[in-house]
Amino acid sequence: EQNMKATDSGKKFKDFTVYYKGKERNLSDYVGKGKYVLVDFWASWCGPCMQEIPNLINVYKKYAGENFDVLGVAVNDKPQNTEQAIEKLGIPYPQIIGAGGEISALYGINAIPHLILFAPDGTIVQRGMRGPQIEEAVKKALKLK
Repeated sequence: EQNMKATDSGKKFKDFTVYYKGKERNLSDYVGKGKYVLVDFWASWCGPCMQEIPNLINVYKKYAGENFDVLGVAVNDKPQNTEQAIEKLGIPYPQIIGAGGEISALYGINAIPHLILFAPDGTIVQRGMRGPQIEEAVKKALKLK
């Protein structure tokens, strides 16, 4: 609960590092770089996560560009299962693979999928969107009708 409050709307993002296949990936590689970034904390074994992926792909295909991007963070999942899900679902946006439970804990996430929209400066705009709320949040942030 304390971590959820520390990462609520209006707060700055908390960076983390994940090592996978000899490479270091940081949240700060994507967030706080001048774009809105929608981050999906998910896993291949999670049914509700799989149901949200088409919504995320749709939002990515419609809005990704110089002002907006989507990032997946696979938590508590076997990397090979994550990679199979990415391929099977045709997920086009970047992924941080191999994140553990400490990443979920950092953001006070106790159920996935959990989406967080970050502002260009890395401030948290909104979290916890599902279904149609995802596109609504993106359109509002990008000031689109």
